[in-house]
Amino acid sequence: MLIKCLGGFREVGRNAVLVETKGERLLLDYGLKVETGETPMPVNNVDAILLCHPHLDHSGSVPVLYRKFSAPLYSTAATFDQTHLLWKDSMKVARLKGRPQIFTDANVEAAKSNEVRVTYGQQFETAAAVIDVHDAGHVTGSAMFVLEIEGKRLLYTSDFNTISTRLLNGARVDQLKDIDIMIMETTYGSRDHPPRDETEKKLVEIVRETISNNGIALIPVFAIGRAAEILMVLNAFKPDYPIYIDGMAREATDIATHYPELVRDSKALKEAFERAVPLYTDDERKDALKSPCAIVTTGGCIEGGPAVMYIRHLYTRPECSLVFTGFQIPRTAGRYLLDTGRFVAEDVDLAVKMAIHSLDFSAHAGRTQLIDFVNKVRPEKVICMHGDYCERFATEIKGRFGIDAIAPKNGDI
Repeated sequence: MLIKCLGGFREVGRNAVLVETKGERLLLDYGLKVETGETPMPVNNVDAILLCHPHLDHSGSVPVLYRKFSAPLYSTAATFDQTHLLWKDSMKVARLKGRPQIFTDANVEAAKSNEVRVTYGQQFETAAAVIDVHDAGHVTGSAMFVLEIEGKRLLYTSDFNTISTRLLNGARVDQLKDIDIMIMETTYGSRDHPPRDETEKKLVEIVRETISNNGIALIPVFAIGRAAEILMVLNAFKPDYPIYIDGMAREATDIATHYPELVRDSKALKEAFERAVPLYTDDERKDALKSPCAIVTTGGCIEGGPAVMYIRHLYTRPECSLVFTGFQIPRTAGRYLLDTGRFVAEDVDLAVKMAIHSLDFSAHAGRTQLIDFVNKVRPEKVICMHGDYCERFATEIKGRFGIDAIAPKNGDI
């Protein structure tokens, strides 16, 4: 078995791993570095593709593959539904920003025609591998894959979370037995997340204080997973103020409600989604801004989506709040605003007077959970990827547990 590092090694973004056997080439994810548009190293042909979840840093370049060849694409139904949404939006954003489009509608349709839907707990076979599907606890439908190849068991975690949230149960380590090689994410290999209940209370406090000051709480979110969780948090604390949902957050949360078996509390999700008032038009948005409320909207890094319009309307109002709920990717408008207090887009440079907050609702395992995961799985070899701390994390794992742990570079075999 050969493992080729095509993308996402010693970096975050454009995940891609090629596993070669004597009789088959299997591709694990094929993402995109969203902020720069960088794709993984090229691959000319594969026999099967395993897609772990919909986020573009894992799925964003998959349609490109179908320009060159055809191969079955395996993932969960929820992942496919959400991925279709993100592929469509990716093409739209490229058009609006005048960026090159790396794939076409025809490429997307070719990918869709090759989809093979799998479920948690299922075992399926390819020509040279027996593959088990496990819940990764990252977003609705996210999966880890265990591949049994040539007598070895390889675990590809992709992004995962072992801590349960209001939306999802955490990944179950006890189901991962007799792993020889583990390719794991190390996004937060250098730090832990604050307790979720404290973060939830802080969000609700900020929103309530903003409302009491006659302001508007603008909450930019990532559409997949984060929007649903934030709605559930707000609704759990019995809000006495209007909550609006806008942009792709509406569609993504609606998809999650169609998979009640995958979420932790489908009734609570349904109630939160039904309570939120959807906004579709600019007139509806302007009406919503006339009185105190909370607005949950895409995009999470304010690179696009209705969040941009709302900031343009609210930036002079110190009684209003802007609440980031996730990591702001470097070189995005959200990161620049968080660092400088200014919102800079193609045609504006605005000094934002809103109260700016940043809360950690990460869907990734924190440092403690990553170390505990390695300790419980106890593979013979760990390959660290998807992080800026990969090398140091690998060194620490080797020192703590005596496990052969490495942090290869893109292009390594």
